[in-house]
Amino acid sequence: MPTITSDHLHALLASAHRDAALVVVGGRAAVVPADPGRGDGPEEALVVTTRNAVIAELDTGANDEQLESLAQRLDVALDSLGG
Repeated sequence: MPTITSDHLHALLASAHRDAALVVVGGRAAVVPADPGRGDGPEEALVVTTRNAVIAELDTGANDEQLESLAQRLDVALDSLGG
């Protein structure tokens, strides 16, 4: 079962926070309002991507197929880190 799904990316893009990040904490993915690396979130959180990075990668008009593909790539990268 993947840790990162297109649902996570949909939630990230829908976030009202411009600086939202998709993080993994305790093996679970979550969207948080700000980059935890700046001290605004859980210290043990691993930042997978940010809202701005997804927008830059896919454009705001991304379709479900593009989001699913990106989610799979992010999940594989996370697995390679041991996440």
